[in-house]
Amino acid sequence: MVLAAAALTTGTIAIADTQHGVNRVGRETAPLAQAASDLYFALSDLDSQTARQILTTGDSALDTVQGDAQATVNSRVAEIDADLRQAIGGTSDPAVQGQFQTMLDKVTLYHDLSATALTLDQLSKDATKGHPDSVALAYYSRATDVMHFNLLPTAAQIRDSYAHQLTDSAKSENDSWSVDTLLVVITTVLLLAALILFQVALSRRFHRTLNPFLALATVATAAFLVSGLSMTAQQSDRLKQVVDQHMNPYLGIQHARAVSYDAVGSIVRYAVAPDFGYDHGYAADIASLNGTPATPGLLSAGLNGTGQALSQRAGTDWTSVQRDAGKIKSEVDGGDVDSALTEATGIAGGQLGQDFYALDTHLGQAAATQLAAFQATMADAQSGASGWGAVPAVLFGAVMALTLVGVWRRLAEYR
Repeated sequence: MVLAAAALTTGTIAIADTQHGVNRVGRETAPLAQAASDLYFALSDLDSQTARQILTTGDSALDTVQGDAQATVNSRVAEIDADLRQAIGGTSDPAVQGQFQTMLDKVTLYHDLSATALTLDQLSKDATKGHPDSVALAYYSRATDVMHFNLLPTAAQIRDSYAHQLTDSAKSENDSWSVDTLLVVITTVLLLAALILFQVALSRRFHRTLNPFLALATVATAAFLVSGLSMTAQQSDRLKQVVDQHMNPYLGIQHARAVSYDAVGSIVRYAVAPDFGYDHGYAADIASLNGTPATPGLLSAGLNGTGQALSQRAGTDWTSVQRDAGKIKSEVDGGDVDSALTEATGIAGGQLGQDFYALDTHLGQAAATQLAAFQATMADAQSGASGWGAVPAVLFGAVMALTLVGVWRRLAEYR
């Protein structure tokens, strides 16, 4: 009876820890890591689309491009607001909530500055195609500074922090499973040994070949040992694999997408204001995405685990984007603003707009594939762990009852 109570306790703890680990990864740390990653991506794209708006102002032939950029800006602002509010609701730390609230205020400031820049540029009589109004450009420069010196660094810090929490939660669940498994094995094996020895002792003393009640208790204990440990081991493996094989790659792809947006935004900003040093930001983004022979870049690291064909297409697209960006920089440096503008906004093959669209489409497909695989595996883990909470109580309660019933008549004979 004591050993059955001990097995009940360790079994209940093991199942509760497994369910907690699955829920923590699937409903807490993974959604927060995803929201933080998507927030960084949306901020990068927001600034890139704002640069497109500045670039296309003053040219009626580019009204469609400008309208598309404005629609994307509105979409990104809504996404940023939703991601920030989800992140705020996912933490009870006042300091972290204050950090998110500060970001909301900075997003509002960015939006006000960029909207003022666009309005001034549209109303200016001095602005010409590819040459924004100087005052408007000053407002846009301030908006870009807010994005790159306040919003993006904070978003990157939050993204990395939540990604670390996700990895830690999966590792913590695996560590708990190891300890719980050891305790369950010890208590249930001791209980099995006690039941078998008790069966033997009763058989010898009372000359009964088999006590069916003790036999059922023994089978029930063995069944829990096998099935319970199999369930917890399966969910623990799923958590580790789903984080390593799907969610971390998803976060990596989204990071690479965000930096690629910033790189394209930098080269567009350079076309608008070549004297503001935006080419240095472009060079830094290129270095991060490409890496070095010794250190993989963000693009190859993020696509690691993606299908070979899709990965190759994305790599080819990225080569084309770099070529287009280099051409734009050369045209701007040579004073050919019209050609640079056409190259930056064109939708024909071999132009930046089209080639970057292809790159982002393929990166988006890779990210969606990883996210769908993560969600499917987490659904399996949650389904596999559900319904087990009451199993130890029911099963080991039955073991206790069967033990009492099994020995009661023997004890009566002994008396």
